[in-house]
Amino acid sequence: MKKTLLSSLLLLSAFGWAQNGPITFEPGEQGAGWVWKVFENGTNAPLEFVSNPSASGINTSATVAKMTTLATGAPFAGVENQHPGSQPSGPSAFGPYVITAENCTVRIKVYKSVISDVGIKFATATNASTGEIKIANTLINQWEELVFDFSSRIGQNNDQIIIFPDFQARTSDNVCYFDEISFGPEIIKPVLPLDFEVAGLDYIFSNFGNTDTSVLSNPFPVGINTSANAAILIKNNGPEWSGSFIELGSAINFTTTQTMKMKVFAPQAGLIVKLKLENLSNPAFNIEVDATTTVANAWEELSFTFNGINTANNYKRVVVFFNFGVVGTGEYYLFDDIQLDNTFSTPDFNSGEISILPNPVLDQVTVRMNQPFEKLTVLSTLGQIVFEQATQGVESQLSLTHLSKGMYVLAVQTTDGKQHISKLIKQ
Repeated sequence: MKKTLLSSLLLLSAFGWAQNGPITFEPGEQGAGWVWKVFENGTNAPLEFVSNPSASGINTSATVAKMTTLATGAPFAGVENQHPGSQPSGPSAFGPYVITAENCTVRIKVYKSVISDVGIKFATATNASTGEIKIANTLINQWEELVFDFSSRIGQNNDQIIIFPDFQARTSDNVCYFDEISFGPEIIKPVLPLDFEVAGLDYIFSNFGNTDTSVLSNPFPVGINTSANAAILIKNNGPEWSGSFIELGSAINFTTTQTMKMKVFAPQAGLIVKLKLENLSNPAFNIEVDATTTVANAWEELSFTFNGINTANNYKRVVVFFNFGVVGTGEYYLFDDIQLDNTFSTPDFNSGEISILPNPVLDQVTVRMNQPFEKLTVLSTLGQIVFEQATQGVESQLSLTHLSKGMYVLAVQTTDGKQHISKLIKQ
């Protein structure tokens, strides 16, 4: 009896998790049979399930959800599934959704007639909310996938998903389609320095105030910045405080310096660039510093000194503003190599032909070079030694099971006394 009961509970638990996604709105699948309620949208016309307006690109599914946000609606007009007690139980009800490291990344595909924020939040059976996360779409009348990181909300048990497809004050009615809401594992977040060069690492920017930010091939690999990649921020017509932020995998450590540097490429001199640091969960913990561009259409390095900054505040969000205080006109800004002033300041470190397989790594990694080496050192991105291993030959294995996931520096000391470095990601 006990064994049967345990098996039933395990099956129920697995079934409960499977109910959450993907939410496809196809007949007989998740979302289509749920009871949905539109709120704060004027007449509150019901959510529609319609044929895909453009079954192409990243979304070729047949059926999608459609909500027309009205000019008479509130900026936060949205739609929510009803709590399971007020809709059919079983696979047609959302939840339970306990946010864990294995399901905290939420993806949604959107097709909209305007550029505006899309918001998602979750709520418990007693209506306690995770708080919404907002990300703007960057395409009009094309399918685009937005990624929402709920890793800072791990542990909350929810049975309701709330979607704000057009989070803005409106002067017209806007048609919004959304589809294929899925739940995946926590994304490995970058750490300083932010140089946008690590293959397989997602550099996810959250835009606000009508900006578009992404990583691209460096269009001007000259002067002080010849790296392969850089980030671009397009400042569209919007508020003067518009910008973008990225969240880090670990808090910035200011114990050895209070200065950060960033390489920028701006269309003119004399523009204010603001760098702001925030705690992920406590908005009262934030600090910002301004710098001013001195050249036009060329790379330069700006310094930002955070006098009296408190490392204990755990600053893990980096926010950038370009031409702060001035409304955007669609101009673009490039930025790269956001780092502490003393990052990678260890002397006698040279680039070298290092093969690291696999990278990212879960447990064991193999290091190879085209010349003999005698020591392997793993350092934090602040240059702190976290692991050392003596070795001989041109190949060696490292066990990294004891390290926390994140980005590290691997230093290989060759027998001629030189050190060669490469980046290493621990999953």
